[in-house]
Amino acid sequence: MLDLIKNIGLGLFVNGSFALINGNFDIASFIITFGSIALMWACIYLSKRRKNGA
Repeated sequence: MLDLIKNIGLGLFVNGSFALINGNFDIASFIITFGSIALMWACIYLSKRRKNGA
C-alpha cells in the first residue's frame, strides 16, 4: 500500500514540476510539488521503519 501511495506522490510531483517548468507559477503548482515530496518522504520513512521492526 505504501508503494502505491508513493507512486501517486511521484505522479503528482511530475505534474507539478512540469507546470513549474512551463512557467505556471500558481500557488497550486507549488503546493502540489512540495506536498508530493512530503508524501513520498513519509512513505519511504514508514517503509524503512516497517523493515526495521520499529
